[in-house]
Amino acid sequence: MARYSVWMLEASNITVSGGQSLSGITQGDGSHLVGETIRLDTNDWLETAIRDGGQDSDFDDNDNNQRLDGAQTIDGTTYGNSTQVEAEYRLTLRDPDTGETWDVLGYNIDNSNPQYGTVEGLAFVGPAGGFPPVGRDLEVIAAYEGPGSSGQPSIDASDLASPPCFTPGTRILTPQGYRWVEDLKAGDLVETRDAGAQPLCWVGEVALSGQDLQRRPEFWPVRIKAHAFGPGRPCRDLLLSPQHRILLSDWRAELFRGEAEVLAASVHFVDGVNVQRASCPTGVRYLHIMCGTHQIVLADGLETETFLPGQAALASVPRSAADEVLELFPELAIAGAAPLPARPVLRGWEARVMRPTANAA
Repeated sequence: MARYSVWMLEASNITVSGGQSLSGITQGDGSHLVGETIRLDTNDWLETAIRDGGQDSDFDDNDNNQRLDGAQTIDGTTYGNSTQVEAEYRLTLRDPDTGETWDVLGYNIDNSNPQYGTVEGLAFVGPAGGFPPVGRDLEVIAAYEGPGSSGQPSIDASDLASPPCFTPGTRILTPQGYRWVEDLKAGDLVETRDAGAQPLCWVGEVALSGQDLQRRPEFWPVRIKAHAFGPGRPCRDLLLSPQHRILLSDWRAELFRGEAEVLAASVHFVDGVNVQRASCPTGVRYLHIMCGTHQIVLADGLETETFLPGQAALASVPRSAADEVLELFPELAIAGAAPLPARPVLRGWEARVMRPTANAA
C-alpha cells in the first residue's frame, strides 16, 4: 500500500472571477472555468494524507483506491478515514503580466451526488515551493479531464508542489499587520515585545535537502500545533528549527530562574502530541531575521526570538551569511563578545518540565 501527501489550497482561500466556483455543472472537466481568473488569497497550504491500495503513488481521476489516510478536516468539514479522493480536472493558469504558467489539479472529495459535484481545493504540479504568487489574478487558459482519465497522463504525487518546510508562510507581526517571513527584508519594521517597532538589520536562510535531513535527523524542524501553548499560541501550526527559542511566562520560570519570563528551545517541548518533529522528506529552509539587539516577536501568535548571533549560531549558517553578520557587527568576532539574550535561557531539563498541557486543535 502506497502512502503519500498532497498539499492543497482550500476553496475558501481561492477567489474565482465571474461569480464562478471551483465546482460547477461541467466541473468534471473544469471547462466552466476557462476564460475566468483564479486568485490565491493566502498561502495557507493544507497537507492531506492519502493511501492507495493499488500500490501506486499517482494522484489521479477515477481511482477508487485513493483514500484519505485517517479522518481529516478540509475547508471546515471533517471527512472520515477511507473517504475517496481524486484529481477531478487539470487547469492551466497563466500570469498575464509575466506569461508564466502553472498546472493545477481540482482536489475532489467523493462525498456528493454526482461524485464530481464538488471541488474542495486546488493542488499544484511543480517542485517544493512551486506555487503561484498570492494575490495575483491568474488566467485559466485551458481545462482537461483529470490525470489518468480520458487519455490524460497520470501525475505522481512526488511531482506535486509542496511548501518548503519552515513555512515560508510563517507570519511575523509588523506595524502593518502580519507579513510572511519570506517577504521580509533588511530595513523592514517588525513589532517587538520590548522595544516596539524595530528595523531588521539582516535576513538570511539555511537550506537543507531531504538527504541532509535523512543523514542528520537532529535538524528536523519542530511542528508546534495550533493552540499548543494556549488559545492562539500559535493560532495555527507553526514550524521552527529545533533550537529556535520560545518565550514562556510561568510560575516555574520564577522557580528556576527568578524571572517572570524565560526562553527555551522548541525541541525541548517535543511530546509527540502538541509539539512534534517533522521529517520533511523534500527538505527545509530555515529563515532568520535579526534586529540590532535580540528581540521577541510574534510568529503566528506565538512569542519567539529573533536571530541571536552568538558563536554557535554563526557557525550554523553558511560562511557567507556569517560574514554578512560580522560585517554588520564586527565586535562579534572578538572572543567573549556574544550579545545577551532578551530573556534568561532555560536548560533542557528545565524546559521539559514546562511542556504545554493545552489540547492543541
